[in-house]
Amino acid sequence: MERAAPESQGFSSERLARIGMVMSGHVQGGQLPGIATLIARRGHIVHLETVGWADVDQRRPLSVDTIVRIYSMTKPITVVAALMLWEERAFLLDDPIASYLPELAGMQVLRGMEGSVPLLEPPRGPITIRHLMTHTSGMTYGIFGPEDAPGERLYAEAGLLRPHQTLAQMVAALCRLPLLFEPGSRWQYSVSIDVIGRLVEVLSGQSLDAFVRQHILLPLGMTDSGFCAPAAAAGRLATLYGPGSDGGVRPIDAPCGRDHTRLEALQAGGHGMVSTILDYARFAQMLLNGGELDGIRLLAPRTVALMASNHLPPEAGPYGDPPHAGHGFGLGVWVLRDPGLAGQLDGVGSFGWSGLAQTEFWVDPANDVLGVFLTQFVPPPGVRTPATLQFRNLAYQAMLG
Repeated sequence: MERAAPESQGFSSERLARIGMVMSGHVQGGQLPGIATLIARRGHIVHLETVGWADVDQRRPLSVDTIVRIYSMTKPITVVAALMLWEERAFLLDDPIASYLPELAGMQVLRGMEGSVPLLEPPRGPITIRHLMTHTSGMTYGIFGPEDAPGERLYAEAGLLRPHQTLAQMVAALCRLPLLFEPGSRWQYSVSIDVIGRLVEVLSGQSLDAFVRQHILLPLGMTDSGFCAPAAAAGRLATLYGPGSDGGVRPIDAPCGRDHTRLEALQAGGHGMVSTILDYARFAQMLLNGGELDGIRLLAPRTVALMASNHLPPEAGPYGDPPHAGHGFGLGVWVLRDPGLAGQLDGVGSFGWSGLAQTEFWVDPANDVLGVFLTQFVPPPGVRTPATLQFRNLAYQAMLG
């Protein structure tokens, strides 16, 4: 992806300059340690800027080659891996997952608790691969919901995200837990895409790390991305921050004890990867191009369109808790259906996803534009920095043609 003058792609340089001013305000105010932002249109980068620090105490600047934990922005990569196998007809979207991971066949729905004993009933229908890709499987995470909710507590106590276990071991532990609701009946953020990662392993005969590296990262030239920072580049990994007692930021340990400088046993398809802003922009551009980049095709255009279509049934409503008005949910990504209800400037059909450390990307086929926002800050539960939505709206207010 090459740089281009903003005006050549319909942007105002003067208006794009507002992005740096707003992002610098978040850094100088202590809300975020450092921010990298990128906008591309028609395959050309029109904005690429970094402000602040990869490490605040060491005064190590955040740069375009800083490696960051992308957490749940791993999910679209894992879904693309699975869809590459789907194109080979390794499975159908509405196949029961138990056809490939038989240990999940016995999962039952939680109907209540009798003391500490869960009351369970068989589900009315099987968990399908589509349910997993759309977070409608009935599973949860155990780390985002109310701590006193029985189902959330059971998942939290199971330690599904411990990095020293493999995906196979994670699925074996998962099968002993209940579903929180009937598969397909509502949206609930969950470990579902980690299960899809295990599906990729079973169908391909490779570890998730090996499959993603061979079939996605290397073909796309994403040399600084993977399930850990490359050994030679570990010094470029940004420090992870959380809220400090003084209202600023403080260094924190990675959630669940994951060490992103080495390949952990749990190659978590839902949250395990690292990347750089230029690397992830290449992945986003591949999606914007309908599955192809620089002559390398990963998916067919119609497959990307399927990924970016709403798959939630009407009774499930928009995705999110609380629900995100104007949105649906595709295969591993949100999908914008009504910009007015959403209060967003991007076009109908835009899609993307975000990560725990406040990273985000979006792809807008209607306007042939994409954006990537990276930082390394884990906020309190249920809180999201306004900087990501500000960045997106600032990008569009600068697009004049």
